[in-house]
Amino acid sequence: MRQIFKSLFSLCLVLVFLLISCGDPENQNSDDTASLSYRIDSLFRSAVENQEIPAAVAYITVNEKEIYHKAFGWKIMESEVPLATSDIFRLASMTKALTAISIMQLVEKGSLDLDDEVYRYIPEFENPNILIEVLPDSSFRSRPAESEITIRQLLTHTSGIGYGFQDDMYNALIIKNNISEGFEDDERTSYENIQRIAGIPLLFEPGEDYVYSLSMDVLGVVIEQVSGLRYDRYIQQNILDPLNMDDSYFILPEEERYRLVSVYQPAETGVGLERTTYPDTAYPVARHKQFFSGGADLCSTADDYSNILKMLLNGGIYEGTRILSESSVETMLAKQSAYAEGDSYQGFAAWITNEVGAKKGPRGLGSFGFGGFYDTQSWADPELNLTAVLLFQMYPNNEYSIHQKFEDLVYQTIGK
Repeated sequence: MRQIFKSLFSLCLVLVFLLISCGDPENQNSDDTASLSYRIDSLFRSAVENQEIPAAVAYITVNEKEIYHKAFGWKIMESEVPLATSDIFRLASMTKALTAISIMQLVEKGSLDLDDEVYRYIPEFENPNILIEVLPDSSFRSRPAESEITIRQLLTHTSGIGYGFQDDMYNALIIKNNISEGFEDDERTSYENIQRIAGIPLLFEPGEDYVYSLSMDVLGVVIEQVSGLRYDRYIQQNILDPLNMDDSYFILPEEERYRLVSVYQPAETGVGLERTTYPDTAYPVARHKQFFSGGADLCSTADDYSNILKMLLNGGIYEGTRILSESSVETMLAKQSAYAEGDSYQGFAAWITNEVGAKKGPRGLGSFGFGGFYDTQSWADPELNLTAVLLFQMYPNNEYSIHQKFEDLVYQTIGK
């Protein structure tokens, strides 16, 4: 009888241990991570095999802890050079986040104000004009604007400046005046390019509408004028170095150029992928580059860029180093414009999920993100203390279905 009692007691101890183990959050998190890894692996292996994308790197953190970081596909498809997580991607418009952060740093120092007129720093923008029409020879008719452009309007794309791909009339002026929209490797300076932008009329009265634009390029020159540093050097000293973004560049050093990922497009035959022929993708390795786009030129890795998201989630601090004040972060991520509002509102260089968007999901309230021309995406969710970066190198950037599947998998596994 005593032996039976001992056996039953031992069995109970084993059952209690198993129940405790199953309920252990760390074990549960481990199971979630394994499930997430398997499902994301399957998504990207299939997409690469079907030549929907040439390659992908995905990086996810929760509570600043890495839970996923993998690479799929080819850095160079033609010679089957495999992609590594350490390889470097053109981030294009994800650069805009760094420009906005830089402006807020200069505001904190008292070097400028968000409602300053831009002409105080770039005189060529004084007394802007509004476009009426573009004539067949690409000359134009315009009228005087009723107000000046401000720094805040540049940060929210409400300045009246545009992008050529957004408007045919504006594009005619971009072409005629040889204005760069980023991705250049010629010897023009940033200021020379901005002078050309200032020489063409605005699409609308400053502050009265929204259009995605070259405004961040203008802010790049404002940063140069106020700080006395070339744009790329300011970013290096005040953002990249403090955030330990050691694999982020505007011009890749000779010894790092092998890490640059090739850009692909759907093949003209309709089957598979081929190297893109537009735009010029060689700008990260230009030898005599003087033009640095505040809206387009950064190259980086997924884990490097995640440091920006972590810093913003943490109220401006990264690993004990303050990059921005908490109030500056709040300003960046506050509603700054009434235009183009739906599931999200507009902050500075970011779209932030509002209550309508949070109800639809999957992102939580206050989530924010940055994306880029070559099919790159990132976001941060404060409700989960989550960051995610997904990088392709595709033009046109039309693989949003894969982006959405990736995002859905993250939330289905980690939960809201």
